[in-house]
Amino acid sequence: MFAKAAARSFRRGASSLLISGQRKQRMPTLQQLQSFSSSPKQQQQKQEGGPDGVEDSNKPLAEKGDKSWMARLWDTYSVRHQTNRIIVAEAFLQAANKQASDPRWFGPGRITRDFRSHQALVTMHVWFLHKRLISNTSDPHTAALIQEELFDIFWTDTTCRMRNYGVNEWLIQKNLKTVQQYTFMHCFHYDHCYTDLLDKPEERHEELRNLIARHVLLLNPDGEPANAPSAQAQLDAENKINFDQLERLVWYVEAQYQNIVHDIPEQLYRDGRVAWVNLPDFSKLLDNDGKQLDEVPIDTDDVLPHPWARNIANDGQYYYWNMETRKSTWERPVA
Repeated sequence: MFAKAAARSFRRGASSLLISGQRKQRMPTLQQLQSFSSSPKQQQQKQEGGPDGVEDSNKPLAEKGDKSWMARLWDTYSVRHQTNRIIVAEAFLQAANKQASDPRWFGPGRITRDFRSHQALVTMHVWFLHKRLISNTSDPHTAALIQEELFDIFWTDTTCRMRNYGVNEWLIQKNLKTVQQYTFMHCFHYDHCYTDLLDKPEERHEELRNLIARHVLLLNPDGEPANAPSAQAQLDAENKINFDQLERLVWYVEAQYQNIVHDIPEQLYRDGRVAWVNLPDFSKLLDNDGKQLDEVPIDTDDVLPHPWARNIANDGQYYYWNMETRKSTWERPVA
């Protein structure tokens, strides 16, 4: 635990979040939630190595590979390994946050500036990294531990952003559970696209359109069941959708999946470095009648002078740090 506290203090000065005098419990990862839905028979088959006694492809990531139980214990509890995976997970989340906070999403991209849309963009990029981690075959045990750290830090970061939006401290835990529900549903939809529909590109493309419209553009009407909106609700949502914008977002997801899961060099990924595909070109967007829309400029308040970056503290306040000098300040830097 000391190793975790020391590593996390590198970013925020604390390893755990105190809420109402109690320490926040480690939140479940996406893989753990998926395992909860397995039947007793499926769980028994996984423990026995699958239906035919061979290693099951659905076996938990941490149990795959050829490491002995002693090696796994060492990886799990040694100070050096704990510190390293926390640093890598922090780097992954920083990369996801930076990409999701690019001002082009909210200016030219016309994505609304609210908590849920931003959460959806961060979730999208965290899911890409999660997918790369669970596809690791060289050291799946370490990848599983990094994935746990990534989601743990992700929930802490989510809580900090909730405070920034003014959520009362006494309601943080209640609201966090709600955020986790729709965040995991968002991730499950990506899993469906790239598991069940992986070899069905046309169906996958259509499902990605629905996914992005619902989770990123927030076009599913309030009060309607997510899986069965009324005819009028569907018509109202379609009238709000810009299909040109939607197509560009879909192709971004497709390109980013290929990039992170298949193309990014192993060494970059192991070091916690992420080279994202660039954002879609949102210039010359067309409305649904084929007419070009007016350009929406980037908000100058979103642009920081190089090499400054923005981060969030545990109390929900943003601070700024210089990536070259490593100095931080509460005051927004000016060019």
